[in-house]
Amino acid sequence: MSQLRVCVVQAGGVLGGAERWQLHLADATDRLDLTVVALGDGPAAAQWTARGHEVRVLPAERSAAGIARSQARLLPHLRRIAPDVVVAHGVKAGLVTAPVARLLGVPVAWVRHDASFSGRVVALLDALTDGQVSTSSWLTEGRSPGNALVLPPPRRELPLARPAARARLGVDLAEGRLLLGMGTRLTAYKGVEDAVRALAEPGAAGWELAVAGIADPAEPGERDRLTALATTLGVGARVRFLGEVPDFGRIVTAFDAVAVLTRPTPAEPWVREAFGMAALEAVTGGVPVVAVPPVDEVAGDGAVVVAPGRPDAVAAALARLADDEARRGLGEAATRRAGAFADAAEAAGTFVDFLAALAHRPGAGHDPEGPPISIVTTVLDDRAALGSLLGALLPQLGPDDELVVVDGGSTDGTAELLADLALRDPRVRLLVEPGAGISQGRNLGIAAATHDAIACTDAGCAPVPDWLGALRRAFDRHPEIGLWTGTYSVEADRAWEHALAAVGYPMIEELARPTPLVRVYGRFLGRSFDPTMPTGRSVAFRREAWRAAGGFPEDLATGEDVLFGRSVVAAGARAAMVRDAEVVWAQRPTFRANLTMYRRYGEGSGYSLDRRLLSRDLARVAAYGVAAVVAVRGGRRSRGLAAAGGAAYLSLPVARALRGPAPVRTVALVPGVAAARDLAKAYGAVSAALRGRPTS
Repeated sequence: MSQLRVCVVQAGGVLGGAERWQLHLADATDRLDLTVVALGDGPAAAQWTARGHEVRVLPAERSAAGIARSQARLLPHLRRIAPDVVVAHGVKAGLVTAPVARLLGVPVAWVRHDASFSGRVVALLDALTDGQVSTSSWLTEGRSPGNALVLPPPRRELPLARPAARARLGVDLAEGRLLLGMGTRLTAYKGVEDAVRALAEPGAAGWELAVAGIADPAEPGERDRLTALATTLGVGARVRFLGEVPDFGRIVTAFDAVAVLTRPTPAEPWVREAFGMAALEAVTGGVPVVAVPPVDEVAGDGAVVVAPGRPDAVAAALARLADDEARRGLGEAATRRAGAFADAAEAAGTFVDFLAALAHRPGAGHDPEGPPISIVTTVLDDRAALGSLLGALLPQLGPDDELVVVDGGSTDGTAELLADLALRDPRVRLLVEPGAGISQGRNLGIAAATHDAIACTDAGCAPVPDWLGALRRAFDRHPEIGLWTGTYSVEADRAWEHALAAVGYPMIEELARPTPLVRVYGRFLGRSFDPTMPTGRSVAFRREAWRAAGGFPEDLATGEDVLFGRSVVAAGARAAMVRDAEVVWAQRPTFRANLTMYRRYGEGSGYSLDRRLLSRDLARVAAYGVAAVVAVRGGRRSRGLAAAGGAAYLSLPVARALRGPAPVRTVALVPGVAAARDLAKAYGAVSAALRGRPTS
């Protein structure tokens, strides 16, 4: 079980709610291996460093040219650390990160904390990123994110009692005086001015104001401006600027009420508080909140709602809260409201699960105790291959797991080997059904299996040590998924084997790092892992999904696994990849034997008459036919276009071959191997489609 490798990209020069949101989640989980890129040096970067994380500080940039410079600096860093996924906080971080991550093929999620740069920029980032996280539901309004998660900040741990909180804060009030608190950055749109002006109103005469927060680098003179304003209004002695308070949530009980008064300004007319971390911290401590919309949703009945930019409304709210019974009632409502929010561990788990799914590593870093899994495999006269499978699989079985092996009538001692093993290990069960093929055998094994979580693999495959653990984590963390498609890697020693692997099979590293070439090639030409098209080498599912799909089609000798996956999804189940559920698979010993295998794969497509499966094979037939005609009778332009099309078709296999051993020799074999493989599969598909599906 390995942690999820995550790179966080965010502003490093300020420590506001957005930065604290990510720090709080990171502190609450041990499932992440974190590195941080800080866009500018400052308190947020320092917090990450203090926690022991690797931090790369990039110069703060504001212009379009500066964003390009930041991208150039980020590119080699991401290439070096090779994260599973990148998290970009805010629009600026998203614009820096998304194009670089796309180029490298690293999945990227961007987190939106406020409504800045709405419209085209947000739509662009939604399109460029793999996942979109918002800290409040209203931030998704008017958007069509493809993979969205709304994750409000989690409630904090219970704060200190009031005497201890006021002692830590260094606040000593005269008898009968009340204290309004604000935890915020000192910038005009945060509405501190409205609180200062409210103190000058008659209804707020009994209140004082304490502002915990640091200056915003964009408005370094804001504290002096507010101090001068308070003096002019005659309330200077009742306003305190506390500077940075590292853990506002722990001392929130020092206040009689907390205000969140974000308002639009001429410079930033779009401003609307995205969540209001201080409001959540207040309700966690049972402290009433004076809040502008939509922050009042955070506090619920524990809030007094005021309109933005209305000091008189703030003063009226403070007049109401001057009554002890009113404050007590709102405080009790605030406490009840806090219970509706997830705690830090739960919220962090949700966030990590979302990121892990983007990286096709569901449940990464999680160590589940269950669920128990039934592994089903079929055999026929394959004692040697079965021995390799058992050697890899048995050490992975938990005490409640089981291995159900269906023997189709072996005569080479396979059944006897299994019967002896079953006597020694009660987790192993043998079913003998002479004449049963792969599909029938799987269906029999699944029907007899004990557990609702089912996994399948084949003799001849060697599951990696964490194969079953990866599937168990996926089942445990995502009960909503019905079909889990694992991965496989192909063994290759000889040049033609490397060429065939490059031509005919998807590659796990491309699932982890889908570069633009891989994405485009996979979409139009295949050769990529698809969760809806599993192979029997590595697949898992829930029993109800198998039942809804009608089981594996028993009239197909090949292609039954892919058609089963398509049927599961057609029946309404969701499918997803499990990158870590890898098996190693050996190719056939001769090139001719591999072509025979591909012909049989084609027959499976042809018999199925599945439009998606059959169309690719028919397209290859047409492409080779057109290429042959053009080569003989075409002109210079048509031959050039055909050559360009062939080069595009071979581009990914050639790129794969160049990364492997003996690249020159392998690349030279790629065109011939591709043609032989494609034509064998296409021949099988066309001939089977013409013959029609077997009736028994």
